[in-house]
Amino acid sequence: MSNVFNRLWVRLSLAFLIVAWLAIGAIALIVGATTEHSFRQYVNQRDSTFFDDETITHLEDYYAANGSWEGAEALLPGPKGSGGSGSGGGSGGRGRGGAQVLLADADGVIVASTDPARIGDTLDAEQRERAISLEVAGERIGWLAQETPGTQALGEAENQFLAETTRWLVGSAIGAALLAVIVGLALAWHLSRPMRALTQAAHDLARGELGRQVQPGGTTEIADMAQAFNRMSRDLAEGEKIRRRMAADIAHELRTPVSVLRGHLEAMLDGVFPLDAEHLAVAYDRTIHMSRLVDDLRLLTRAEAGQLPLERIATAPEDLAQRAIESFTPLALDQSIALNHDITPDLPPVNVDVDRLQQVLGNLLTNALRHTPPEGLITLRVVHHGDAIRFTVGNTGPGLTPEQAAHVFTPFWRAEDARERDRGGSGLGLAITRQLLTLHGGRIWVESQPDQTAFVFDLPVHKSRE
Repeated sequence: MSNVFNRLWVRLSLAFLIVAWLAIGAIALIVGATTEHSFRQYVNQRDSTFFDDETITHLEDYYAANGSWEGAEALLPGPKGSGGSGSGGGSGGRGRGGAQVLLADADGVIVASTDPARIGDTLDAEQRERAISLEVAGERIGWLAQETPGTQALGEAENQFLAETTRWLVGSAIGAALLAVIVGLALAWHLSRPMRALTQAAHDLARGELGRQVQPGGTTEIADMAQAFNRMSRDLAEGEKIRRRMAADIAHELRTPVSVLRGHLEAMLDGVFPLDAEHLAVAYDRTIHMSRLVDDLRLLTRAEAGQLPLERIATAPEDLAQRAIESFTPLALDQSIALNHDITPDLPPVNVDVDRLQQVLGNLLTNALRHTPPEGLITLRVVHHGDAIRFTVGNTGPGLTPEQAAHVFTPFWRAEDARERDRGGSGLGLAITRQLLTLHGGRIWVESQPDQTAFVFDLPVHKSRE
């Protein structure tokens, strides 16, 4: 049972019901009390018109002069049960036919009446509420009331009116509560439906269904949550895809040198190859290749985790570019490739780890040499761009497709897997480059055209502390 009450739609329904009951109950109490008060006020005002001010004044003056109500029957308006009309007889014409006038003392005991049978009775609370209070010098001396043959019936009608009003209010409250329950259930079920779909998708994701998507719907907050879930699910699926590919690529990268190394060692042990420097050099070269791959993987992992220490100093961008040009000029000449540079003079310094930035430029120039055909051109450009120094390494040759440009920084990704593996690239250089620039607070992207490709990265200008 507790699990049922923990459901969102159940709690929303109960909340709608409680709010409806509280609102309807408050309205019923206010309307009921207001109706009863207004109705009684109307009746009292109506009844008070039976007596005029002259009659009330005569009675109060009589008591003030005599100190008691003895003999006050002659002052009462309307038909008399005994005695003449007295001074109040003239007002009897203003009374209602068959109406009985009651005069009570301060304690409510009737001391005079047009109906002698009522003398000695006591006014009840309702009669006192309708009666007129008689006062002398601010002190109550009695009550003046009237009672017609229809008064009893009118009281019953009043009570019936109030009871009927109460029944309608209670009935309306019950009907409104039922309507609130029905509407609340429907609305709560509708509001919680996107949450149920999202919960089911989360369970599917936990079971390994990466990439699971849900249709955004419901309120803005729930729709935003669904979109965030979809992005997370896509990222997890893409990450899993990259992880599997990376594992396969690592296995492939290690399998080739290990197979070569194992084959040469077995051949030398079996006497097929002589145990000389030439064949040992082949085995040694494979170990160097595996060592470089392991080092690159370790570097990339530490950079992605933010655990790669940097020895940053303020450095002139032209010095970084010039060192890279000097290092790669011989390699470019060997491949009949022109290596040019365009460096803006007097650039502001950048705060970088020089060795790591040389590694970044080295990776980009190596990648450019690998993809530039003979007689092609590689250009290193350095300019001041806003609050950053912009480096551009561009080369002529076939450009990248949009899909290739989107994956160019993915570890082990190659535009032409078979050809690139034969040419010795590990597929980690550009991934390492991006992570190193991220650690420096920079960013990198690729710009490609059909006949040329350019890798561009920005480094923030060093701001000296004064």
